[in-house]
Amino acid sequence: MIHSFTRYFTRNIFFLFLLVTFHKVALGQQCPNAPLSDDRGVFSINNIDTDPVNSDGDNNPIAVNNIPLKVCPQQTLTLKDLVSGGQSRSFEITQNATVLSTSNAIAVPSTTNSITTTAPATPGIYFIKSFGSNNGTGYYACQVIQVVDLEKPKYTVKMCDVAGTSQKEVTIVLLDEPSNKLIDSYTYSVTPLGSVPRGTTRSGINSYPYSIPLTISSGFQSYDLEISGTNKVGGCVKSDSRTLTTVSTPLPPLLGEITLGSTTNASEVTLNTFATADIEHKIWMRDPAVQSTYNTSGTPALTYTPTATAFAIKNLTVPDPTKQYCFKVNAFDICNVKTVESTNEICTTPLRGDTKQGGNTIIWSVAQGNLLGNTFRSYDVFKVDASGTESLVKTITSIGSNLYDDTDVICGEEYTYKVVTNYQFKSISNLLKLKNTSVPPTPLGKLGSTVIGGQSIRVTSLEKEGNDLPTFTAFNYYRANSINGNYTKVHSGTSAFWDDTSVNPSAQQYCFYMTWTGGCGESQPSSKICPIFAQMQGSSMIWSPESSFTDPITEYKIFRVNPSTGLPINTSGSGLPYTSTRNSLNLSTLNIPEAEGQTIYLAIEGYPTSYPPTTLSNYIEYQRPSLALSAQAFTPNGDGLNDTFYIQGRFIKATKMSIFDRWGNLISFIENTNYQSNSQLGWDGTSSNGNKVPAGSYVFQIQVEDLSGNIITKEGSIVVVY
Repeated sequence: MIHSFTRYFTRNIFFLFLLVTFHKVALGQQCPNAPLSDDRGVFSINNIDTDPVNSDGDNNPIAVNNIPLKVCPQQTLTLKDLVSGGQSRSFEITQNATVLSTSNAIAVPSTTNSITTTAPATPGIYFIKSFGSNNGTGYYACQVIQVVDLEKPKYTVKMCDVAGTSQKEVTIVLLDEPSNKLIDSYTYSVTPLGSVPRGTTRSGINSYPYSIPLTISSGFQSYDLEISGTNKVGGCVKSDSRTLTTVSTPLPPLLGEITLGSTTNASEVTLNTFATADIEHKIWMRDPAVQSTYNTSGTPALTYTPTATAFAIKNLTVPDPTKQYCFKVNAFDICNVKTVESTNEICTTPLRGDTKQGGNTIIWSVAQGNLLGNTFRSYDVFKVDASGTESLVKTITSIGSNLYDDTDVICGEEYTYKVVTNYQFKSISNLLKLKNTSVPPTPLGKLGSTVIGGQSIRVTSLEKEGNDLPTFTAFNYYRANSINGNYTKVHSGTSAFWDDTSVNPSAQQYCFYMTWTGGCGESQPSSKICPIFAQMQGSSMIWSPESSFTDPITEYKIFRVNPSTGLPINTSGSGLPYTSTRNSLNLSTLNIPEAEGQTIYLAIEGYPTSYPPTTLSNYIEYQRPSLALSAQAFTPNGDGLNDTFYIQGRFIKATKMSIFDRWGNLISFIENTNYQSNSQLGWDGTSSNGNKVPAGSYVFQIQVEDLSGNIITKEGSIVVVY
């Protein structure tokens, strides 16, 4: 409520001091100022007509209008226009700092000249504005109000059994808090659960903390406590309630698992504690390097009151995360006024480390061997690799062995380590990240190579891309121009494969290896790989036994290929494709139809043990041998049977035939320039003058050009028979 004496005392400096000191009201939030001719409004608040609001304060910061009146959130307010003969009256409660009214203005009934409304629910500074007109002239008045931000009473309470009786003693302690000092009186009630409250009021409290003892004779186990505070300014009331149960004698506290460090704070300690509900507990800390006992007369590391009897996580900080600290927890028995000691203590495990040539070294604080209720058992060393996989790398049972050398590291790759000291409960170290740049990069693993289109060679890292390698900058490709040749770097780039177009895969064999370069330099060479090199040896096709992959090749497949497209050609019944585990194939054993042509192309596909993928060889051009046969005798008698001596064979393009008598005279020359169209063109037994030659033996010379351009010469004798 707003009383008339409130407005009276705001006129004196003493009350201004109280307002500024206790309520922190910022002077200067003043009523909007209207012209002198328009600020003749008068209104009252809550029917206090004898102390009305006049005008708007005329921009004077200490004018009554500009000294905020305290009201409660949503407090009922009666606003009455006191201008005699006023018309078109309205009121507005707003934070709009202009003289003009808004659509939120509330019209005043002419029969009452007043309205009843409520103060805003949100704490803050507002303006109550009055508008109206008199004889055609408008008027306006304004008052600053403050909606007070109330708080519930701040207190603690305990209920204890009175020894030897059925009575209970309840002690309410009003705390020394600024919000409590704004409360004029308290009303409290302690009644059996579900009963009607019976309030007792206590006022005039000037010193905090303030204790209110109560004795209850009822034998119930649970009680309702209700307590409210009435604000000194505005009469606002704020209440709180809770259920009281008799405070139990605390169980001995217990410390569980402890972890040093968090993702955001290296000094944070996470401690799992078992405690009794509604009992104050204190966690104490000591530095075992300089303290053998806890200083429980000093400041605890943490004070807390759990809401449930159970294990709970508590977070606190240590002065120096690189040092070891030990902890214990005590509970205070508030009814019997004594301390209940914890049954154990536990210590942190600070972890540090560094990189060195050949690996990483980590060191941690030695476990304490004489802890209360916690006996050392072992250390577990864990390692997390770049993929996030955590693995236990070592278990140490000797309490004094607090060092681990990790040589299984890759240069430039970051590893995360932690150590768990196993007491009855675990002490988990901080996470330690190390990246070693002094270890030579490891060689690349699986590689592969293949001939592409019979013309270039592709070399590929099959396991690692650049982003798989720490601090990666480039892949390096080395080539030798023979099995035992010297290797030269021929390319460097970021791609995990490279096509070597400067080679001639059909002319000779090539071998390759790869390295990679990163922040630690260039790696050792990978295994050497040699693409399949195939060549003809007589009628056989042979190929190199060296593997095109890091893994050996266990099977080969020979197939016909179109050299223009690289696509396989299937010929039914030819014996191709042919599968072999050897490194040669006698091509004369194949049965490829003559119609397929004299020249065919073959390639080899190799299958490694790690198949897929496979690898391809260069293309082999295989020219099947042409064949030229001739008869030993013929009968050019015109009967249509064996009348012509001609060449028989395959893959023949053209022939030239010379016939000589027994004295060596050339008697006939026959040239067939298109054997494929006229294969039976030959000698008909006549001489160059067109006469039949006598029966007998004659010598011939034949020159055959096959489809591949090869020249074959053949000599012999032919007998003419009539």
